[in-house]
Amino acid sequence: MRRHLIRLCVLAAFCLPACQSTPPLSDLPFHDDFSAPGGWLLNDTDQVPIFYQDGALHIIVNVPDQATWSVIGKRAGDFVLDVDAAQVDGPDNNHYGVIVRFADQDNFYRLDISGDGYYSIQRKRGNQFEVLINWPESPAIKRGVATNHLRVIAAGPTLTLSVNGTELGHIDNVDILEGDVGLTAGTFADETGVHVAFDNFAVNPLEKPEP
Repeated sequence: MRRHLIRLCVLAAFCLPACQSTPPLSDLPFHDDFSAPGGWLLNDTDQVPIFYQDGALHIIVNVPDQATWSVIGKRAGDFVLDVDAAQVDGPDNNHYGVIVRFADQDNFYRLDISGDGYYSIQRKRGNQFEVLINWPESPAIKRGVATNHLRVIAAGPTLTLSVNGTELGHIDNVDILEGDVGLTAGTFADETGVHVAFDNFAVNPLEKPEP
């Protein structure tokens, strides 16, 4: 059995102090093609560099069994988030995706895929991660060095993850209803060198059904 199918993903996170601030509720939509530096949190350490390059936001994780993320400094409730996530280098046994409803560095939701075709939804409460969807496999995920289009729909207590136009899964018991949004990447045990580039980030209003 693959290692990350049974792990509970106990991860250490590198987060800058600004992560603990609470931004006001932001107007939607907001978009970023990463053509110029904006509000994203960056990191210049060798362990987890986060930087702009060639019109993308890059995250590299050079430490085993670690996750890191960058948030934009916005605050959203209900929305549709889209982003292109490209695995650039490193092991396929990895995880990368989006952060939503980020209240602070100890309270948020993380929606991930892996370079070998699995996906997960996790909640962090306090100092503990809880795996809500525990790494099933999906043929919708492009493997290896490839670009996957991720979409997250946040509608009240429901979060839905889609990849490349295919809905993978959802959870209905979300208890954080507003927060920042961000991007994340990480490694599992005995793996290093995960490198993911994100582009075409967009957060749009959730369309309301016709009455």
